[in-house]
Order: sequence, then C-alpha cells, then structure tokens
Amino acid sequence: MVVKFVRDEGAEVAAEDASTLNELPTPPRQLLDRHGARVLDPATAVVAAGQPVPRTTVYRPGTFLLPNRYLRDPEALAAINRVLARIGIYATPADGGGDDQGYGRVRELADVPVRALLRVREDSDPVVVDCWKALQLLRAAASGEKPEIDPEIVKEMSVEHLLFTSPVFGGVPWETSGLGGTPWETSGFGAGSSYGRTHGANRIPVTLAAEPPYRSRKPAHRRPVIAVLDTGIGPHPWFGLADRSGPPSPGSGLAVAPDIQAAILQAEVDSGSTLPTQLLADYWDAPTTGQPLIGDIDTDTGHGLFIAGIIRQACPEADTLAIRVVHSDGVAYEGDVLLALHLLADRVRNAQADNRPEDLVDIVSISMGYYVEDPADVAFTGQFGSVIAELLGLGVLVVAAAGNDATTRRFYPAAFADQPLGPGCGPQVISVGALNPDVTTSKALFSNEGPWVRCWATGAGVVSTYPTDVRGTAAADHQVPELGRNSFDPDDYSAGFAVWDGTSFAAPLAAAEIGNALLHHAGDLATVDRETVVKRAWSALGSL
Repeated sequence: MVVKFVRDEGAEVAAEDASTLNELPTPPRQLLDRHGARVLDPATAVVAAGQPVPRTTVYRPGTFLLPNRYLRDPEALAAINRVLARIGIYATPADGGGDDQGYGRVRELADVPVRALLRVREDSDPVVVDCWKALQLLRAAASGEKPEIDPEIVKEMSVEHLLFTSPVFGGVPWETSGLGGTPWETSGFGAGSSYGRTHGANRIPVTLAAEPPYRSRKPAHRRPVIAVLDTGIGPHPWFGLADRSGPPSPGSGLAVAPDIQAAILQAEVDSGSTLPTQLLADYWDAPTTGQPLIGDIDTDTGHGLFIAGIIRQACPEADTLAIRVVHSDGVAYEGDVLLALHLLADRVRNAQADNRPEDLVDIVSISMGYYVEDPADVAFTGQFGSVIAELLGLGVLVVAAAGNDATTRRFYPAAFADQPLGPGCGPQVISVGALNPDVTTSKALFSNEGPWVRCWATGAGVVSTYPTDVRGTAAADHQVPELGRNSFDPDDYSAGFAVWDGTSFAAPLAAAEIGNALLHHAGDLATVDRETVVKRAWSALGSL
C-alpha cells in the first residue's frame, strides 16, 4: 500500500472549478426519514437579505447547534426566542435544562455545540418547523445598525448537518441498485465499473491466509494512539474479540471510550424526544441491518472494524481508540461528531496537564464528511473548524477522507486542509484522496480531489478485517445442496475479511503512516506536555 504526502503547505486557497463540481447524489427518502433529515434545495430555500443562495446539503430541520455557553444563558435564549416567535416556534435545550439529565463533564465545556430543539408555540397556528428558515430569520435580526440579537450569538449557530462516510448513499458512488444520482450512473460507468462487485455495497467477503501483523507484547515506548470516529467495532480474532460479550482487552490493539459513548447516547436520547433519532447504544457496530424484514446488511456495517484492521496492518504497534458516531447505514449526526471531538480534546488537554500518557491521543482519523451550504463563508463551518483547531493546538494530528463523489466541491472536515485554523499549533488537517492498487498509483476514479487534498493513499481494492458474526440474507445464486456445492455467498463474512474501496480507507492508511513516523522519528512518546506534543507532531509529519 502507498501513501504520498503533497508538499504544498504554502498554497493559497483556490476557487472551485465549476467544470468539476458534479451534481451530488440524493439520499434515499427512507434514509432521510429514518434520521429526521431534509435536503436543502437551493431552488426553494428561503434566504435572508444579503445572504448568498445556499448550495445543496443535508440537515435535520428540527434542531440547530449552538455553543453550550449561549444555550445555557437565559438572556441569550430569550433573545433567540423573541425572534423565533414571529414564525410560531421556540428553541429549548435538548435536555430541557434540568440538572438531573446532564452530561456530566459536557456541561462544564462552554464551547461544546449542543442541540437546541425547535418546538411549535402553543399560541401559534400550525407551522412547518425548519431550522434553516429559523436561522435565516435570526441572521436578518442580527444585521443592521441596531441588531435585535447579538450577532456573535447568531454567527455561532448552524444547522445540524448529516455527515456521511465516504462510501455514499446506497453504498458507494458506483453502486447500481437504482437509487440514482451519482456521477457514475449518469456518465456510463455504472454496472460496467471495475469497482462494482456485489449488490448494495462494493465490499465482498474474502479469506486471508496470513497471521496478524506482529505486535510487541511489552513495548519499550508508549504506543501512538489513533482515535477512529466511525461505526464502532465487532468480533475478530486479530483483536481477541470472539463475541460481543465484553470490551476489547488491554493490549489487544483496540480500545473503546465508554464515557464518550455514554455522552453521545444521552445527547441522542434527549433530542429523540421530539426528533426522529436512531440511537447508538454503545461501541458495538449493531444492528447489522436497518431493514430487518429484508435482512440486507447495512451499507456501512463493519466500516469501523475494517479501518481498525488497516491500522493494525500498516502500524501494528499503534493502538486504535474506536468511538462510535456513525450509524451502520453510513450516517452521522453532526452534533454527535462534534461532541466526540470536544470530549477527545478535553481528554488530551487533561492528559497533558496532569502528565497522564495513558490518556493521550496522537492522531484522529475521520472517514466521513459533508458538503457545506456556503463554502465561501467559513463562519458557517466554524463549529467544526473551532474544535479541530483546538485539537491541532494540542498537537493532535487530524486526518480526514476527501470523499468519493468525483468532485472538487469542498468536503468537510477534509477541506480544512488548506484553511489555517490557528497560529502556532500543530500541522493543519491532512486530507486524503484514494489511489488505485496499481504500480502507477493512479488516482481512483471515484475520489474527490482539488488543491485542498494534501495526501493520496491506497483506497481501492483494500483488504482488511470484518466482523466475523455478520451474515446477510443474500445467498449463493446457485446451489447444489446434495453435493455440498454452491456459488459464492456475498453475505457471509465468517472468514473475517473483506475487500472494499473508498477514501474512507485511504485516510486511516495515512494515519497509520504518521503513527509509524511518530514511533521512529519523533522521539520519546512518553513525554506528553503540550509543547513537546506539538513539536513531535511537526517532526513526524516532516519525516514523511
């Protein structure tokens, strides 16, 4: 496998080339309904005076995101609701503001974006609840010589986007199930694409006649820790997980964060009182299907364990910290992802301040993203930008997949790679596009690209670990039971491995390469004060 870093750190932010901005696929209606989401349509979206016409994105209309310090401030919330009363709605904290339902440590973090639920006022006529319309009204109220509401509050409000893993709607961009809308289905590749393998998703089960990559039992150094925000974990012998009865054991190379998972679940439970919400019960990647009456394996089942296996192969001395923020259909709620990132930053900050090397996280690998409605205005991606800037300032390296839509349209958070997020911190976001597994290391046909993509790594034809207990209803299409013979079963993963494509898998490969650089070129990993960690991050990246 190959990793190539682009040495162009001083390049200016380039404008997007309209000729390569493909139309993006539209999520299936059942997926939108499952997660209480809506597509923002530029042709019908309301726009406040002075605001640009938005571009297509996917968001949850019943909620918006606002930093904790504002949503817990009665005066700020009252000012917001005075404006929203004009359209018959009001905002309230998702947890109702009660101390008995708090998130513990989350309440102490002023900058954590939390959900404000939108509700219909009792004295109002029936209305359509839409946070996009509400935000346009608030932005209008915050403008002019005498704003009705503090512009700083409104500046930090945003819709709650849906994020998607790099294998997009219906599985992958070259998917041929008929959901439609991808560049591949309109450009003639479709079923004839060399990436297409099976129905519904392009992964297929395979066997691997190889031992797990060697990993020392008692290392003389602290292992680098790569946090993977994804679909969670499943059973696999490489990580000593025979079943789902307990968490990974210490030393297995795979760890989980029950405290962060509990905070994510509580946030979902609170918002689920009025908003269609699928709950992430814990760190296990389950259920494996979102349509039990059909039994097809979800498009992204096994995605997180597949990534953990890539890290195990490419940097076996590293530990993977798996945090589940992605549902098995490939959807993540922006509020959940931001909460996980803030709690990771809090963990790293405390580890540095209290000299607890065991709690440090060196790298964060993100294989998901979204297309912002206004890429020219970074203020409206500020919630993501601010928490990533916080991680970078602590010396944590952030690696993000560039996306699979064969477009130059900026895919966040990867597109922060060419937007400096803060002075005097560690290296900026490392965005990763996908290469084919050929000797010429050509760019994969599906990969996004542009001047904001700063690394290329193998992301097609990748073989890695897959949960051994996953079975789907798809069966071999030809069977001779009396002779014990049948054709290939595309839904039986009991062998524990799969082959898959996507920038989702290029990103952790780049993260693993950085992990190796930390081990071999960045000095003693046991020293964890902030200044040393930042210098170490620069040293590791400079060696690649």
